Amino acid sequence: MKIGIVGFSKPHFNKEQARIFLEEAINNFVKESNENTIEIVSGLTNIGIPKISYESAVQNNWLTVGISAKMALQSGCGIFPCDKEIIVGMNFGDESNFFINYIDVLIRVGGGKQSHKEVGLFKDKIKMQNNNISQYLIEKEVEWHGE
Repeated sequence: MKIGIVGFSKPHFNKEQARIFLEEAINNFVKESNENTIEIVSGLTNIGIPKISYESAVQNNWLTVGISAKMALQSGCGIFPCDKEIIVGMNFGDESNFFINYIDVLIRVGGGKQSHKEVGLFKDKIKMQNNNISQYLIEKEVEWHGE
């Protein structure tokens, strides 16, 4: 099962609240899955929601997959040492369609324009498969402390 995770990619949010929600959401999908291989798929960076999701994956011996644009390699926020890195396009957002096609389910914790755009793309994908979105998508807002 490939669990996609999007959300804040800056550090100014309630990390403890986000971690608790994220771990519950991931475990919910894992419990419902009959698959032996779990991949936690996020934006490759070592900050914000991607970092929290990857740390959880490492603790549970799940695979980590980072999908991002080349820009992430130069962003200054660092790259999480994922088991698998996939670079698509030059600018943030260029990888969105590839990311959505790669994942089976999606979790969003906060986030800005790109996170919400990817949720919209994911909803379209699930709708085309005639599936119930509530079985594939979990979303949560968390307290933002930034600008």
